[in-house]
Amino acid sequence: MLAFGITYSLLLILFGLCAGARWRHGGAMAVLLLAGLVGYATWLFVLLALGYVALTAWMQGQRLPLWAQAARIAVWLVVSAGLVLHAWPGYDGLALVEALVWKEGSLPTGFYFNHDKVLVAWALLGWVPLFGRSLTPRGQLPPWALPLSVAGGVGLLMALAAALGLIDWRPGLPAGFWIFAVANLLNTCVAEELLFRGMLQRWLMARWGAALALVAASALFGIAHLAGGGAFVLVAFGAGLLYGLVYLWTGRLVWAVLVHWGLNLTHLLLFTYPMSA
Repeated sequence: MLAFGITYSLLLILFGLCAGARWRHGGAMAVLLLAGLVGYATWLFVLLALGYVALTAWMQGQRLPLWAQAARIAVWLVVSAGLVLHAWPGYDGLALVEALVWKEGSLPTGFYFNHDKVLVAWALLGWVPLFGRSLTPRGQLPPWALPLSVAGGVGLLMALAAALGLIDWRPGLPAGFWIFAVANLLNTCVAEELLFRGMLQRWLMARWGAALALVAASALFGIAHLAGGGAFVLVAFGAGLLYGLVYLWTGRLVWAVLVHWGLNLTHLLLFTYPMSA
């Protein structure tokens, strides 16, 4: 079932990248129906997800009076938040390990291959390009400065997390690393960057300016990690600042996705994960 899960997430992202509505929406519906048929998702989740696809298609295809447009956006945001929080009725992620200790000294955590958050990525790809330029780059950094800045930012964030007692130095390649890498990229990093940087930060920039939008979007990203505690929120806020700066410097969301993914892989490879016991 894991192989199907990887295919499911990859296909949803690929269909989200399609320009034609027939491929975009029809492909997503076909993938969801197949997920129900093979038992990867419950039929209740599939039916609700088909409604989400229809709502997204309606938003992209028909204009309404201002009040109705606002109401429709509010509904979409609420149901999308439910997907991000794994809170939809009938949702049951693929449990790979119920209580996994990634490395010695780490807290045990469930290891799931989730199939709900990637639907938000599929939807947002209809408005925000993943590879193309979606905003005008700011700062005009020389080519060599970006990788150095990213490496320094990742190092500072890991040092902050260690200083706060969240993680400890524990280098090593844990079993299941490659499954984690695929799941984290497809089901977490793409969706979160499209949501927090591609949609939220860009929307706030048009109203508040680049600096305030960066801080506000990063703060909301930090709050979204509240389950890890106050110190974890602080580190996530710093990570949001790094991803948001990369987006501002490059104008392309794909680089923020790759930095997000790289930081998560660095965490798993070099430190206790997700936190020290």
